[in-house]
Amino acid sequence: MTKEEIEQRLAHAGWEIDDGFSGYLIIGCRVDSLSIVATKQAYDTDNPTFELLDHIEDLVYWVSQIPTPRQAARLLGEHGKPLQATAE
Repeated sequence: MTKEEIEQRLAHAGWEIDDGFSGYLIIGCRVDSLSIVATKQAYDTDNPTFELLDHIEDLVYWVSQIPTPRQAARLLGEHGKPLQATAE
C-alpha cells in the first residue's frame, strides 16, 4: 500500500489527515482525542499495521485494518493497553 493509498483510506474511514509530520508519519485525527498513525514502515507493504491512540486515556492498540474513528474508540476501550506499558 502506498502512502497515498493509506491517506485515501484514512480519509474514507472518516479520519482527518494531519500532514504536519508528512515526511515520517501519516496521522489521522479526531477532535475527540483519538488518532491513528502509520509509520514509514507501513508504506509499500502488503500488510501494514496502524497504531490507534487515545490521548486522554493514554491507550494504544495496533491493528492491521483501518477502522472508523467510532470503531477505533471501541477497540481502544476493549483492547487498548496503557501507553507506558507498551514502551517497556
